[in-house]
Amino acid sequence: MRLQPDLLPSLRSYTHEGKYAATLRGHGLYDAFRFVLRLSPEVHRKIAELPGGIVKSREAGFERTQAFSTFLHETIHWWQHIGSTYGLMISLTYPTQAHANYTHLKELLQRNGFQKSVRELSFSLPGPSTIDNLSGLTNRIVNNHFDFGAFRALTHSVDSAKAVIHDPMFESIGHAHEIAYGNNVLVLAATADPDFKVLQHPREWEEPFRALSDEKETGFYFGSPVALWGIGAREIFEGQACFAQMQYLSFASGGNLELDDFKAMGMLHGVYEAAFELFLQTTQLDRPASVIHPIVGLFLLVCDMAINPGSGFPYPIWPHYRSFITDTDPGARFLMLATLVRLKCPATATAIQNYSREEYVAVTEELSLHALNASPLAIAATCSDWVKEGAPLHGLMEEHRSFNFEPRNMPVRLLFSHFLAFMQDKRKTPEFFCWPGAWMAGDRVSEQSAELFDRHGALFVDKKDDDGIFPRLVSGRDESLVQQVFESFYAINLTYDMTDQWIRRPGPFTYNYRWLSQNGSHEDIKGFADRHFEMIYGVKPDSVVNLSM
Repeated sequence: MRLQPDLLPSLRSYTHEGKYAATLRGHGLYDAFRFVLRLSPEVHRKIAELPGGIVKSREAGFERTQAFSTFLHETIHWWQHIGSTYGLMISLTYPTQAHANYTHLKELLQRNGFQKSVRELSFSLPGPSTIDNLSGLTNRIVNNHFDFGAFRALTHSVDSAKAVIHDPMFESIGHAHEIAYGNNVLVLAATADPDFKVLQHPREWEEPFRALSDEKETGFYFGSPVALWGIGAREIFEGQACFAQMQYLSFASGGNLELDDFKAMGMLHGVYEAAFELFLQTTQLDRPASVIHPIVGLFLLVCDMAINPGSGFPYPIWPHYRSFITDTDPGARFLMLATLVRLKCPATATAIQNYSREEYVAVTEELSLHALNASPLAIAATCSDWVKEGAPLHGLMEEHRSFNFEPRNMPVRLLFSHFLAFMQDKRKTPEFFCWPGAWMAGDRVSEQSAELFDRHGALFVDKKDDDGIFPRLVSGRDESLVQQVFESFYAINLTYDMTDQWIRRPGPFTYNYRWLSQNGSHEDIKGFADRHFEMIYGVKPDSVVNLSM
């Protein structure tokens, strides 16, 4: 039995916010903005050799098992972005960023014509900015746009957080969290809950947050000191995916592979082990030799809890507004939970022996009680109740079931319905999603595991011999509807990118969309993007006046 570097994500490099990029030897990628999962041709070939249905690891052969582990790793990244509350908030910031400025951009077109970039225009306008003048309008557009990116950067990693807090447009961490969460909830409500039957209206937040700013509460006013946690979602996401993958390989090998084996192979380094090292340091637990040790099981559970806050969504802001930053930031939550393990819940270090639902419930409930936060299962139960027969969001789940989505806010409908479907299954089998490596290899593997993995597979993937993006076909779904959803989703996705260019990037529009199709010509792809942009905004991209020229 030998680990194959050409089948594992051992030498990957992390390029930029939201993109989990592979080197030529990495063989896997998940792109959070494009919502696509990619695998190398070699990994595709090995997976294609697997027979259908449940296959024991010994029957698959270890090379194919390694290839599948890379597929599992990247699928976990999809789950992180579509199946956690923080992941949903981050995923929604891309469409919400465009929705929040739509009426402002249309007004700008009417008052001043089509000029690019809006940020350059804002800087060039003379005189004071007021609510009624053109300077005030452009400032609102630029500031709105910046705040969403600030939220992503602040929660993503220490490096991205440091970069954004030194930007002259940065106001405060609390402001960025409030803007991102508030606008995301507004978009979700406009899409599926217009009467706010299940969501809290963000206007209820305005006065409490204003009071925190007036009282100079740390983190909530301009010029406030900024606390960074030493870890962000980047390290948690990669640590969670890497350790789940290593558990899968260890269970597949009959427990013969240990942490040192993976480290020697190059799988365990840098961003992949940063969260685990910090977890051991904070909990003061000894480093285990085995990747299937209870400490590793606890680490994966803490990762799961860290990326599933409940304050602001799906619940009202609780327990209080001044803790909103630490209640929603994955890095802060990770450190808080690890500290609770050491100070309040030391028995949890040995609690996870069988990777069972009972163990998951017991440990998450204990940690949540001390953290004064909702448990992941409470969150999953609440979201599941929203979609019951007769409940406010039941109709949205009918769209998900048939894959026939209303055109209004279609990308949001798609993402939100997949999140809710994930919550339904997580409520029933949280142990599978917390420890997928333990449930997809070895003695625990079952038909149910295969069904769950398939049901929650990434929507958009590449193919063995084509780097373009394709919808993943699922049994029981009309292929024509799937293709229609795919085309609509990416047409709007390109408009989000072009809106971003319009607001903040000088020079002509660029069309770096070869990732969408390897077969279409540049003219075809440009035409596809331009047609939808014109449909949304009523202007042709080629008619823009470039202020930097």
